[in-house]
Amino acid sequence: MGVSHRVIRAAGNQKGASRFPFLVLLALTVAVIYLMVVFIPIYLGSRQMQEATTEIVRRGALQNLSETDIRAQLLEKARQFDLPDNRQVQLWREGRKLTARITYRHAVKFPFYTYNWPVEIRAQDLGF
Repeated sequence: MGVSHRVIRAAGNQKGASRFPFLVLLALTVAVIYLMVVFIPIYLGSRQMQEATTEIVRRGALQNLSETDIRAQLLEKARQFDLPDNRQVQLWREGRKLTARITYRHAVKFPFYTYNWPVEIRAQDLGF
């Protein structure tokens, strides 16, 4: 009976020792999920804006739209995709070729730190 008591006590110590790696794994899993929840919407918004910018620039070059019209369309799309207000839209036209560049910094807030994620969206069309 003395031997079985020691075996049970030893098994109990091992049970407590296995909790630490589990807690570390749980903390890492929660951190990864948190980062995904924070970064994925920002990334998706940027990708959607890239696609919209490419389409607007293509139409603007083909239809020879004014820079004012193209800028207004880009700013409206930026508002729709909830991009930050610190965005800058630059347009260049060289003959039929049209280039657009949109830059902004997206503030990603963490509990003790704010990361300013720089984003640059560039689109170009030759107008053919």
